[in-house]
Amino acid sequence: MNSEQTIENWAAPEFEAVLTTLLAQREPVYVVGGAVRDALLGRKAGVTDLDLALESPVLPVARRVADRLGWAYYPLDAERDVARIVLNREDAPPLVCDLAALRGELADDLALRDFTINALALELRPNQPPRLIDLWGGADDLRARLIRAVSPQSLAEDPVRMLRAVRFAGQLDFAIEDGTERQIQPLAAQVTQASPERQRDELWKILALPSPGDAVAELHRLGLLAHVLPEVAATDHIRQSPPHHLDVFGHTVQVMNYAAALRDWLTGQTDSLPDADLQVALSPWQEKLAIHFAEELSAGHSRAGWLVWHALFHDTGKPAAFSEEVAETGERRIRFFGHEDVSATIAAERSDALRFSRREVQVAQAVAAAHMRPHHLSDAFPDGVISRRACYRFLRATATGEKGDRTGLDVLLLALADRQAPGKARGGDWGEYLNGITGIIDFAFAPNTAVAGNTLVDGNTLMRSLDLAPGRMMGYLLESIAEAQAAGEVTSADEALALASELLLQREM
Repeated sequence: MNSEQTIENWAAPEFEAVLTTLLAQREPVYVVGGAVRDALLGRKAGVTDLDLALESPVLPVARRVADRLGWAYYPLDAERDVARIVLNREDAPPLVCDLAALRGELADDLALRDFTINALALELRPNQPPRLIDLWGGADDLRARLIRAVSPQSLAEDPVRMLRAVRFAGQLDFAIEDGTERQIQPLAAQVTQASPERQRDELWKILALPSPGDAVAELHRLGLLAHVLPEVAATDHIRQSPPHHLDVFGHTVQVMNYAAALRDWLTGQTDSLPDADLQVALSPWQEKLAIHFAEELSAGHSRAGWLVWHALFHDTGKPAAFSEEVAETGERRIRFFGHEDVSATIAAERSDALRFSRREVQVAQAVAAAHMRPHHLSDAFPDGVISRRACYRFLRATATGEKGDRTGLDVLLLALADRQAPGKARGGDWGEYLNGITGIIDFAFAPNTAVAGNTLVDGNTLMRSLDLAPGRMMGYLLESIAEAQAAGEVTSADEALALASELLLQREM
């Protein structure tokens, strides 16, 4: 591996300007961390983060560089002499450069890092080619595709690194080295010593991987899942009846991967879905769905990203709801009555414990509680034509925000991932199921509907026209009008007022 050839033109022009300006004031400068690893792997496209190490003092130098280039400056940790400079761009993600003081000599600094593939450095000096510094065999581990802890102390010093090992393995398609695995297993419980926020952030990155279900299975194999997501770990070995062919944990892994495929398709990371029929069914709505799922429930956490979390939580209530019946024929049938309500409670409690925002907790709870509704609607309308009234009631029942909220779409896409997981056992009614789901999606996006908040009359109109006072009757009439409007039974304000008068008479009789 020729480092000089590999790293040629590895940085964006804006980063090159930072390095040139920095080297005019301080040398040498060391590029460290993931940028070096990715450069050696040839993964240069889309790099937006750069970590630099240099001799102290760092903060005043970072400020001067930021001022000269027009970047924003932030003192991240004045005590440890760590700064961040950021270039915000209109049509692209921001560029972020972290500058930190060396912790002792370079060798000492690299020894404190997590994995050998991240303990590489590029030494930069003016008018000289970059020099690769590899003190821990990171380049060899890159070639061998291994995640190896720098030292026996690396994981104990920062237990969240155990989660990071799983993330890097999934992100790079590497294996965790045997000795590092042996370090993880007895230390697994210590991961809870990390703050909930750090656990959450690392788990978010893990679930953002292309195959998050596989990564969760790896967390479980290493003994980490029982400590960070114990309710998910508890689904292992919980048996299910057909059409399921896997236990609850195995099913959850599959649903997560199908949900990730939907997420990546909606966000433009992939062009196709694993199921061709599903892609054909959803394609007419791809653009509108993409806009809905691009909504951020909190900073950096979109509805699309949450799809995989919904899959993670959706069946966590099954262990508590497990029951087994024996029919007269002797056939044993496993049931999970009310598991969705238990799952909803777990989703809310665990997402709250991980310090997700109030809005995220609210949506996680609502989606888990409603995830069986699309299946029940499909059973009620086996021809795949779900009535407008039923569509309205579903979207109304799953709304979590102001009028016009479409959290029901999140439920529908989770249901599609859930329905795919049993594979061929999903039966020959897949086409009818897709018709029913896309019918609800069509209804949700239809203009001038009560779902979109475009009601024919409002409360003030009702009070003036029917001489009503605010109260329960007002709410009843407005909801009845909205449902009739959604069903196509009233199409004008006059018809809506006539319906309200009729309902009032019925109540008075």
